Amino acid sequence: MQPSASRSRLVICISLLLVIVASLVLSAAMERTANTIRRNETPLLSVVIPQLRYLGEYESALLRYQLAYDKRYTESITPDRFQFLERMGRSELDSTLGQLRPSLGDGPELGVLRDGTMRIVAMAPQFERLMEANPGANAGSDPVRNLLVTMNDEVKALRTQIDAMQLRAQEALYDNGTLAGRSISSITTLIHIFDVLAVVTGLFLLYHVRARVRVEDQLKHLAGHDPLTGLPHRRAFEARLHQLAAQQEDAGHHAVVLGTIDRFSRIIGGFGHAFGDRVMVGLAARLRLAAERSGGQVFRLDGANFAILYRVGCDSVAFEQALAGLRDEVRNPYDCEGHEIFTTVSLGAASYPLHGQSPQALLRYADAALQAARKAGGDNLVTYGPELTAQTGERLDMEALLRHAIERDELELHYQPQQGLRDGCLVGFEALLRWRRMGQLISPADFIPLAEESGLIIPIGKWVIEEACRQAAAWRCQTGVAVQVAINISPRQFAAPDFLAHLEGVLAATGVEPASIELEITESVMLENAEPAIALLHRLRALGLKLAIDDFGTGYSSLQYLSRFPIHKLKIDQSFVRNMDTVSEQSTIVQATISLGHSLGLTVIAEGVETEQQRAMLAAWRCDEIQGYCYGRPQPAAMARSFIDHGLLQAA
Repeated sequence: MQPSASRSRLVICISLLLVIVASLVLSAAMERTANTIRRNETPLLSVVIPQLRYLGEYESALLRYQLAYDKRYTESITPDRFQFLERMGRSELDSTLGQLRPSLGDGPELGVLRDGTMRIVAMAPQFERLMEANPGANAGSDPVRNLLVTMNDEVKALRTQIDAMQLRAQEALYDNGTLAGRSISSITTLIHIFDVLAVVTGLFLLYHVRARVRVEDQLKHLAGHDPLTGLPHRRAFEARLHQLAAQQEDAGHHAVVLGTIDRFSRIIGGFGHAFGDRVMVGLAARLRLAAERSGGQVFRLDGANFAILYRVGCDSVAFEQALAGLRDEVRNPYDCEGHEIFTTVSLGAASYPLHGQSPQALLRYADAALQAARKAGGDNLVTYGPELTAQTGERLDMEALLRHAIERDELELHYQPQQGLRDGCLVGFEALLRWRRMGQLISPADFIPLAEESGLIIPIGKWVIEEACRQAAAWRCQTGVAVQVAINISPRQFAAPDFLAHLEGVLAATGVEPASIELEITESVMLENAEPAIALLHRLRALGLKLAIDDFGTGYSSLQYLSRFPIHKLKIDQSFVRNMDTVSEQSTIVQATISLGHSLGLTVIAEGVETEQQRAMLAAWRCDEIQGYCYGRPQPAAMARSFIDHGLLQAA
C-alpha cells in the first residue's frame, strides 16, 4: 500500500471519529442544557408566570372594585347596582387571592395582599351608611370623601406591593431567559463547530470518493486494456470475438489478424526491457492509427504479439489495402532516444465465415497462418488455407513422436569425415543426428527446427553428446588413435543451466579425451548475454575441449566478439561454398574468411564441398580442411570405422 493512500485513509478515519465524538459531545451538551432550561423553566411555568398573571388579574379586580365605589360616590350607578358590583368585585378579589396562593404560598406577601383586601372590603358597610346618611347634594360630603381617600391609599399600597412582586417575577424571568440564552448560545456555537467539522469531513470524503471513483474507472479501464500500451488486451479480444459469434446473423464478414513484431527480442537484448517498452508504446500507437484508418481495432495479446479485428473479409480489396498500409506504417523507422529502430511485422489472417465460425477456430487458423508467415522469414502476410492446418497437424504429430524417439531408440548418429588439405588425410568426423522412424530416415530439416521450437533439442542434444563421446572413446580403444569428433551445439542447448555440468559428467563417464571432442557453436549464442556466454566458452576450453564457430558469416555477432572467443576453428557455411566457383562475390567472401581466420590464428574448414574444382580452389586459397560429398558422405558408425582404418593406412 502506498504511503499517500495510508495517510488519506488515516485522515478519513480521524475525521469521521471527530465527527462522531463531536456529535456525541453535542448531544450530551444539548441534553444537559435542555435539562437545565427545563429545570429553570419549570418553576417559571408553574409559579412565576401564573403569579404574574394572577397578580395582574388581582390588580384589575382591585381597580374595578375601587371604580365601583367611585361610581357610587358620584351617583353614576344606583345603590342596587353598586351592591351587585361590590359583591362581584369582592368575589373576584377572593378568587384571585386563591389563585395566587399556589405561587406565593402562605408567606407574608400573600398576607399583605389578603390584609389589604380585607381592609378595603371592610369599608363597604361604612360607605353604604355614609351614602345613605348623606343622600343627594350631600353625597360629596367630607366623611364619604375621607373614606374614599383612605380606600385609595389602601389601593395604592396594594398596587405598590403588586408592582414590587411583579418586578421580582419579571427579574426572575429575565435572569432565567439570560441563562437560557447563554445556554442556547453555547449550543449554537457547538452546532456551528459541528457543522464546520461535518462540512470539512464531507468535503474530504467527497474528494476521496471522487478519487476512489477515478481509481475505479482506471481499474475498470485496466481490466480491459493493456497497462503499457493502453490497447485492449487478450481477454477483451476474446470477449469481442464471442460477442461477434453471438451476433452471427448481423456480424457480416470480418477478419481476425494475429501479428508479431519480428525479432523484437533483439531490441530488448540490445537496449534493455525499459527501452523495449518505450518502443512498444510507439509501435502500438502506430498500429492503432493504421488500423483505425481502415475501421480495424487493435488488441495487444502479450509481448510483441497483437491482434486486429477488421469488419471486412480476407478476400476483399479493402482488407489487402488495410494490411498493406499497416505493414508500411510499421516499416517506417522509429526514433527512440536517439536510436533509429527498424521493425517489420509478420501477420496471419483468417476470415469469418469463410474459414471458420467459432472464435476458437478463427484464432487457431489465424495462428497457423502467423506461424507460416514467421517461418517464411517475417515481414509477411499469410492468409489461412486448409493446407496450413494439415501442416500444423503433421507438426504436432511429429512433435509427439519425437518426444518418444530417445526412449524408443529411434535416434542415431551418422559421421561425416573431414579432410586436411595439406596431406589429404582424415582429421575427424562431424556427428550428424538422424531419426529413423518405422525404418525410414526423417530429414533433419523436418525435425531439427521442430526440436528447437518445442525445447526437445535440450534432451536430444544431451543424447547426442553422450553418444558421440561414447563413440569417440570406443574408436580410441579400437584403433589406439584419438579420432576427433565435432558435435553441433544449439543456442538453446548452450544456454541451458545444466549444460556444463552435464558435459563434465559425460566426459568423466565415457573417459573420452577432451581434446578429441570439438563443440560447434553458432554466432547466435552471442545475440543475448554475450559476457556470460564468453565466460562459459573459456570454461569449456579449460576442460580441454576444442571450440569451433559453425556457419560463420550467417550470424549477427560482430568481429569484436569473435576476437574474444576462445576458439580454434572457423567453419565456412556451405551457402558460400556451393556457388563460389560460379559467383565471384561468393569466392571473394570465402577467400576473405580464410584470410581472417588465419590472421586470428584459427584453423579454417569449409563445409559443403562437393566437387574437385571446389576442393582445388580451397586448397589454392590455403584453406586448412574441407567437409562434403567430395570427400565423404555422412555414414553410420560401423562404416565410419572403415573410413578411419583407411585413413590410418593412408597416413602410414
